[in-house]
Amino acid sequence: MNTYTQPQNTVISNGDDCAPPLTPKLAPWIQALCKAPERTKSWINNFGSPVHVTVTSEFERNVRDLLSPLRSRGVQGSLYFARKANKLPWFVTAARQTDIGVDVASNAELRETLQLGVSASKIVVTAIGKDEGLIRDAIKSGCLLIIDNADELNLIQKISALHNKTVRVGLRIAGFEVGTRQVYSRFGIPLADVPGMLSKITANGLLKIENLHAHLDRYDTEERACAAFQLLDLIDYAKTQGHEITSIDLGGGILMRYLDHSEQFEEFTEALTKAIRGDRAAFTFRGDGLGYFKVGNGVEGSADLYPAWNALSKERFISQVLEHSNKNGPLHKQLAGRGIKLYFEPGRALLDNAGATLAQVTFRKRDTLGHMLVGVAMNRLNLRPFRAEFCSDPIFLSRKDRPLLTEGAFLVGNLCSESDLIFRRKLSLGHMPEPGDLVLFANSAGYLAHHMEIGTHGDSLPKNLLLDSTTLEIITTA
Repeated sequence: MNTYTQPQNTVISNGDDCAPPLTPKLAPWIQALCKAPERTKSWINNFGSPVHVTVTSEFERNVRDLLSPLRSRGVQGSLYFARKANKLPWFVTAARQTDIGVDVASNAELRETLQLGVSASKIVVTAIGKDEGLIRDAIKSGCLLIIDNADELNLIQKISALHNKTVRVGLRIAGFEVGTRQVYSRFGIPLADVPGMLSKITANGLLKIENLHAHLDRYDTEERACAAFQLLDLIDYAKTQGHEITSIDLGGGILMRYLDHSEQFEEFTEALTKAIRGDRAAFTFRGDGLGYFKVGNGVEGSADLYPAWNALSKERFISQVLEHSNKNGPLHKQLAGRGIKLYFEPGRALLDNAGATLAQVTFRKRDTLGHMLVGVAMNRLNLRPFRAEFCSDPIFLSRKDRPLLTEGAFLVGNLCSESDLIFRRKLSLGHMPEPGDLVLFANSAGYLAHHMEIGTHGDSLPKNLLLDSTTLEIITTA
């Protein structure tokens, strides 16, 4: 009997304990990739598993889409690509070629962005905990420095005085009011402290405030608009103190979609709560609630999941922010009428459809509870979301002549850790993969592929390929 044959009297229940499907949204180039088995197999053979593949044409399309709500409403401003979302230089070059800016969060990102030809006038330095080296280099090159706290202000003033150089700065503001609620953030200067900060900047004389900045964690368009209205009020106050502030920046966190079908994400979260409550078979590893937990006969908590399907993807999100109104009218009319520029710092949304990850199946086996495991030559950190789970199903590229599989399976990685599961949900594969088969993870360019990857077991980091999105030919590697 093969080691992966279903044993008798186990907890396996013919697929009833599988997660509901989460069908990924596929860009045309990824659809073509799924139909090119010889090409993808050659990449794994030549570069190892996993391998990340990317295109820049989708990035360019996303730039156009995300700018369209501003342009159609006569609002000045632009985008800064959040460099931390993907480490590859090709997207920085794409940002330069599409005439948008770059948001950098470290000295390494700043140096590389400048080396790739991005003008300092289009670089914003938003890093938390800026050290002397980063501040010095940003000042020397002429980048916009976002001040997060009083200690940063003191350090910037010290270095600017040492070099006797005028510094372009913005203030990150926190504590916005939405109705009767104050928005929590550990980032930024509380609204009540802003007058004191402005006084210190006025007295210094070398700092020129160009921008007011907000870091908002929730995917909430009302919060963004309320923050913008309060930043406009601050611009008016700052003007009375001698500061001509010309722009506001509402940060990143612009929604995008991983899935094609809204009902699938709804069915998944509903099934998850039922499983935690005990109303259906559990389908997560060791009953992981992915943010939910059982209390008595009920379920509390909230799903620690990115909203993989949402009604406000990309340009729709920005449009809704701009259409919010207060007593002075819609936000977009106030911005356009006053000539105040509006910036966003998207990372994930600019990388939508711009990448995928390929890996090779290495084994099939069962764990001590009888669960089917399918091993792949990668680990969880090669595809690691900020949240508890990446809600987009993998695509197995070799299905022909594979035997049917009526039960579910966990996809596991190659680290010596019981917790190294690529997904914490049990997948309904429909067939039994074989060693050497390939699996594709769609839409991995934004944060998933690079943000937490590490070299383990002495292995090199995965190879990255830049492709021509039409021919699928390799342009270059990194």
